[in-house]
Amino acid sequence: MKGILFAVIVLVFISGCTSQAGGISLKTISTDKAVYHSAELMNLSAQLYAESSLNVTVVVNGIENRFNVEKEISLNKGDNELSFTYALPGCNVCGGISAGDYNLSFTVRYKNLTIEDSTIINIQQ
Repeated sequence: MKGILFAVIVLVFISGCTSQAGGISLKTISTDKAVYHSAELMNLSAQLYAESSLNVTVVVNGIENRFNVEKEISLNKGDNELSFTYALPGCNVCGGISAGDYNLSFTVRYKNLTIEDSTIINIQQ
């Protein structure tokens, strides 16, 4: 029974705590700003800790599925910082998005374990 519970997906929303599974800790995810403007560049960073060198899959998704990245990443033993840059879509009625708040989710997969965290950004005209 303990083995089944250990394999359950760990889901933690930003609350100042660290999410951890299988020797990996997702310390924080953050963006360089809380408010962005139409078509601006957004920088997303994640701080991870690995008890040993290992390969993980990282998935970043958000802004109505317009920001969708999946990468295999090698983590070094100790602290690791991952960075992603994304050109935000324009805020307009012709194929863009509406101004407002948008969720960004950050997922780390290692074997059958998953760590997930999320943050919200605001996009204005």
